[in-house]
Amino acid sequence: MKIRHLISGMLAAAFMLTCGASGAEKTVTADISTAKAAVLVESSTGKALCGYNENLRLPIASVTKIMTLLIAAEQIDDGKLSFDDIAVCSAHANSMDGSVIWLETGEEMSVGDLIKSVVIASANDSCVMLAEHIAGSEEKFVAQMNAHAEKLGMADTHFVNCVGYDDKEHYSSARDIAVMAAELRKYNYFDNFLMTRLDSVRTGTKRETQLLNTNKLITSYNGITGLKTGTTDAAGCCFAATAKRGNMELTAVVLGCETDEDRFTAAKSLLDLGFGNYERVTPRPDVSELTEIPVEGGVKSGADTRFSEIPEMILEKGSGSRIKYHYSRTASIAAPVKKGQVLGYVTMTVDDEVIGTGKIVAAEAVDRLDFGKCLGYILEAFFGL
Repeated sequence: MKIRHLISGMLAAAFMLTCGASGAEKTVTADISTAKAAVLVESSTGKALCGYNENLRLPIASVTKIMTLLIAAEQIDDGKLSFDDIAVCSAHANSMDGSVIWLETGEEMSVGDLIKSVVIASANDSCVMLAEHIAGSEEKFVAQMNAHAEKLGMADTHFVNCVGYDDKEHYSSARDIAVMAAELRKYNYFDNFLMTRLDSVRTGTKRETQLLNTNKLITSYNGITGLKTGTTDAAGCCFAATAKRGNMELTAVVLGCETDEDRFTAAKSLLDLGFGNYERVTPRPDVSELTEIPVEGGVKSGADTRFSEIPEMILEKGSGSRIKYHYSRTASIAAPVKKGQVLGYVTMTVDDEVIGTGKIVAAEAVDRLDFGKCLGYILEAFFGL
């Protein structure tokens, strides 16, 4: 056992030394030696900037609730769920232990307060009550969670419950968590809760319950936007953190840390690496390269072109100024030509390494010149018809 821990520590230490931007003048490295798995991803592009055991299936504790909240957010977005909806606590929700707000069987609470309790205090009873309100039962809600994970391509994830209780069949990976975290960040319904340190439910009553946010970075890290902690005996201390500076938002996931402080230190280290070494760049190919493509047998002799699908990129800082653009186009094309039809490509490189490809497409449609169109043009030319 000691040898296995030693090897694991050596691998993590090796990662700490190499996880950085190799071309940066002042490389920022990440110390994740306390985590069993970790990953840093740029949220909008999904680009992984570094990772360690990022596809390893592990218990994830209450980080599970990211998926619960994602489904709730989509329900709100579709108009199927409202903060003002009233839910009723079942005996099953009342039976939850761990982090709870002590919901009583038959107690009514608004969906807004349930979500607030889940986001800020990770309340298990609120989470189950919310799941039952959405799907009718926790079991049916968990089926939705697994279906959604499959839809998002989360191949190393399987849920058994909606709160994150330990179960050998309940697991995810750092990479999959980053995927669902980035998906949740597309919605802003919970932003205020995510950044709230202390709040309460049943406010002003004898059963007022305080909610304390366990994400310590919301008061200390520049640009933090969320997201979710989780702790159980099997999972250890886990954390999915999101932060945004300028036009770049990052997701850092650390799993299996031994202490509460370890997970925050590791996540901060990953975020520092991302913001310190990388930038989001919008490629700008030369519009003078958009030459007309000759069209054979068309009503026009050529088709105008435009760029399409030029992706934004996450590059090492300073690399944007070194992007080179390489253009290739078809010499000619036979009519008909459809608007948006691919007529060429622009390949982008930095230091001879391909970093992306965009398309050169037809800016307009060009119909085939047939007898009917020819006759029409002749009549129009002679008679002004």
